[in-house]
Amino acid sequence: MDAKPDRDRDELRAILANLGREIRHPLDSLRGGIGNLLDDPDRPITDAERAQARTMLALCDDLDHMTRGCLG
Repeated sequence: MDAKPDRDRDELRAILANLGREIRHPLDSLRGGIGNLLDDPDRPITDAERAQARTMLALCDDLDHMTRGCLG
């Protein structure tokens, strides 16, 4: 019996897991930057900007959830 399909599947899983980690690092940076924007008392933002920042945070969370579910 040929073990190549199993090896190929394992390699693909490893690639996807690495890809997932590569995507999550920039997402974490974005979350941190947006969080700083929302929490900085020295640089107040408008209600519209605050709503947009919260939307961006939600999108980061959605992409992170999807990445963890699909890419490992």
